Amino acid sequence: MGEEDIVYMWHTVGQKDGDVQCGENEFLCRNGRCVSALTLCSGRDDCHDQSNERNCSVSGCGPHGFLCSNSTVCISKYQLCDGHQDCASGVDESDDLCEKRAVQPEGCGELEFLCSSGQCIELQSACDNFPDCSDGSDEANCDRNECLAANGQCSDYCWDLPLGYECACPTGLELINHFICEDVDECRNPDLCDQICVNLPGSYACECSRGYRKDTHTGTCQAAGEEPFMIVTNCGDIKSINMNKTEYLEIADRLQSATALSMDITSSTIFWSGDKHHGIFRKSVDPNRKEIRQILGDVQSPGGIAVDWIYSHIYWTDSRARTLSLATLDGLKRKTLFSTNLREPTAIAVDPESGFLYWADIGKPAKIEKAGMNGVGRRILVSVGIEKPTGIALDYIKKRLYWVDSDLHELYYTDLDGLYHRSVFHSPKYLANPFGLAVFEDRAYWSDVDGKAVYSINRFGGANLTVLIPNLTEPRGLVVFHRLMQPIVQNWCVEEHAACEYLCVPAPYTEQHHACLCPDAVIPNRTGRTCGKEADPVATSPEQADPVATSPEQADLKQLDAVSVGIIALIGKFLSVAH
Repeated sequence: MGEEDIVYMWHTVGQKDGDVQCGENEFLCRNGRCVSALTLCSGRDDCHDQSNERNCSVSGCGPHGFLCSNSTVCISKYQLCDGHQDCASGVDESDDLCEKRAVQPEGCGELEFLCSSGQCIELQSACDNFPDCSDGSDEANCDRNECLAANGQCSDYCWDLPLGYECACPTGLELINHFICEDVDECRNPDLCDQICVNLPGSYACECSRGYRKDTHTGTCQAAGEEPFMIVTNCGDIKSINMNKTEYLEIADRLQSATALSMDITSSTIFWSGDKHHGIFRKSVDPNRKEIRQILGDVQSPGGIAVDWIYSHIYWTDSRARTLSLATLDGLKRKTLFSTNLREPTAIAVDPESGFLYWADIGKPAKIEKAGMNGVGRRILVSVGIEKPTGIALDYIKKRLYWVDSDLHELYYTDLDGLYHRSVFHSPKYLANPFGLAVFEDRAYWSDVDGKAVYSINRFGGANLTVLIPNLTEPRGLVVFHRLMQPIVQNWCVEEHAACEYLCVPAPYTEQHHACLCPDAVIPNRTGRTCGKEADPVATSPEQADPVATSPEQADLKQLDAVSVGIIALIGKFLSVAH
């Protein structure tokens, strides 16, 4: 091979470059790193800047070659440290190189066998009664059964191989550190069971929450007791549908508008928002009881509504006023929780047991937020991979939040800490313009305005799409009416005998689990239980007392105000000196 066949653009071994000097039989990378000369033209980026692989041609030493120092002579790597000097300089047998090679032998591929000489041969060539290694090491110890000695140190199964052995595990266990079998936690798969997953030694079991029973045919958890039925707002009327028999009942008709929907199972009451009347209304689910009552007015553009069935409050969003508020179910006591950093809030959901509420905002940038039901601890739950979340629903058993995105035409879920979210179902046809969303048993239900129907799907695999209610006019809000949709949990305002003058709400992050709220523009007294004098409405908002709720925009404005004051002061001082 002539010098014209390969051009080397590296420093000679041991060459000095500025303050960096590599040892004998080492290569100086462009970034100053020193690597073994064995890495030259090896096909690997050992320098981490590709300099050991620069300008290597196909006629170079190759992955199994070695370049003799101060020359263009290549020898096989198998000739290194074999007791015979092959390079004119003797570098292939130098003490430094051979010591490093003994400590860090060159590795072979996954399907290769490393000979004692450092040579790599095909794995299938080992123990074939023919020596392929130059030192015959591929045929040594072939008749030895390592499993006979202490089971090869394997905790369970030891499989003897033609060359060596390997440990194995029973079903339900996994191998760690090549020897020990440990239990596999199958419950790490969040969709393995539709409700409760119990990890067992070598296995797992799916169980149902209280009030549900396991279906003997499907293995899924089905609600016990009364049959569920669905209620959906449909432009000027509200319909009730038996979900098993598809029987329709008219709960309310000839309404000017009915949009978002919520319910209170205990009192058999539904609540809905009406855009044209700018209010929120209530009515019994009994079709024979015709009375409709408006509980709240002066709601500019009601978005989502959600009933807290434990503390008897209703929460709602107002997309035009850009607020999130709550009131008693009779509407007599009312409080604004959030009035900043809301662009176009829509759907809302509450969890009285944990004391948290969740809401969607379709403004730019779109997001889903979370906060305590007392207005404290506000934070963004989902802000990535989201465009227009129009409907949300909580799974109280598996601790999930589901949402539909009308721009992405997708159904998603996230855990309640927002650590991950996953897609369940995508369809531009059936999720063309979704609005309402509910989850019950193993299925998700949603209304689609463009499709003029209510659909359902298995929410754990995205299979078995069903058209539940076709041929509607303008379906929007929907709820599944069943007692298990609103489980009875502890009411801390009753248990702790909270003496709140105005409103008592659940409060996470507190020892007493509840908090007292006062009307807008009223300051609580020192005890926090009674309400004192009127004050600036901004100063009494729960989010103002919560440092978590301070936004970057607010911080920037405060900083700008401080800078402005400083500039004005400097101008005044300059003018007084000038005069």
